[in-house]
Amino acid sequence: MCSNIKKKYRLYRNYFRDYKESNKYQVRCFNTLIYDMNTYLSRKHTPNHWLYRFIVDRVGIHKYTKKKLSIFGANGYREAITLNKDKFKLFYTAENIHDEGSWWTQYEDLLIQEQSVSLSLGFDYITNPQYLRFPFWMMVHFDPEDNYEIIKQKCQALSYHRDIDVKDKFCSFICRNDYNGDRKFFYDLINSIDKVDCPSTFMHNDENLLLKYNNDKRAYLKKYKFNLCPENSNFEGLVTEKIFDAIYSGCIPIYWGAENNPEPDILNSDAIIFLKKGDNSSVLNDIEYLYKNKNEFIRFTSQARLKAEAPEIIYNSFQQLERKIIQIIS
Repeated sequence: MCSNIKKKYRLYRNYFRDYKESNKYQVRCFNTLIYDMNTYLSRKHTPNHWLYRFIVDRVGIHKYTKKKLSIFGANGYREAITLNKDKFKLFYTAENIHDEGSWWTQYEDLLIQEQSVSLSLGFDYITNPQYLRFPFWMMVHFDPEDNYEIIKQKCQALSYHRDIDVKDKFCSFICRNDYNGDRKFFYDLINSIDKVDCPSTFMHNDENLLLKYNNDKRAYLKKYKFNLCPENSNFEGLVTEKIFDAIYSGCIPIYWGAENNPEPDILNSDAIIFLKKGDNSSVLNDIEYLYKNKNEFIRFTSQARLKAEAPEIIYNSFQQLERKIIQIIS
């Protein structure tokens, strides 16, 4: 009984906090992380949430309706969606909602049967008129206003960005937690070759990300030959921004997740090193060989990281999202 009262109190407190922050805008945000809400009002006192900018600046919601649209993330109580009475509702997740025992499993159905939810966005490969696959990494590495030419330029930079001459460190590993013990398993493997630098809360052993790079993750990663970037859980289609951060910074990604088939239409798997939950002896030998042989390292990193059709696929996703939102609010 007491736990239910506490839950209800937190639900209402968080909901009305978000309501107060965003109520004066036509597009409002709920169930986001605290730092997302801080970002929400950072751009000249107007919302800076990626989906807000897409809906307001790119789509131009005001051209189609005067009614409000609410965006819901997965970092809050599902009941907040019922509390909200707006005409249009959009749900998105940057988390693995299928990770058993986690907070996010309350959203495992992606709300695609909820009549009040207009559209859901996630990692899953699902065919449903109320759902669109729009993985979170697109929101991290591309801006909502990007047109095809800008997306093409960014993909070119991602695919061939190297800075090999400045890479004088072995491997970095940036993550906050380890829900299932998988990340510790992979950390121990790579750390057996040479010291892995961990500047975040998990296995913390390095202060440079904060003190030298002011928490600029990409600038920090540029000094490293490799970046250990496993997902927090393994599920088909679940690809976060981690592997793309490694690629952007010119590191060789050492990856686990998405059934070791991350974004097969976009990423060149030959330019990625894959780990598995099992015997990784041959993989460790390959990493050590690349680490100690500069010419082989250069050869490996000279590969295109993205496939040639990546810009078109990403741009088509932007167009699909735009069409879906217009269809909803028209």
